[in-house]
Amino acid sequence: MTDSALFDWIASGAKVDLSADDAAAKQQKEFSARFVAALYPADDLGPTEELHQAAVASQVYAVHMELCRLGDEVYNAVWSTLSAPVRAAIKRYIIMGRDQ
Repeated sequence: MTDSALFDWIASGAKVDLSADDAAAKQQKEFSARFVAALYPADDLGPTEELHQAAVASQVYAVHMELCRLGDEVYNAVWSTLSAPVRAAIKRYIIMGRDQ
């Protein structure tokens, strides 16, 4: 594809069909980012530390449950993209969220 043809194609707004591998990688990155965003919210989620922690647990648990619905293979693929400290924090918050 020539440069001008590429520019014309980009300008046309045509959608790119992702391969199955690319779609899976995108999904993994999105869920990883959602876990991290749930763990580290931009604002306080409650007037006390306990309420803030409970709200974080609720958010982490919601991401966990949505990911569980996609199956073990997808969950494990996402899990493998997270660092050990993040995985440990997620585990703690899942337990808190489950017990709420």
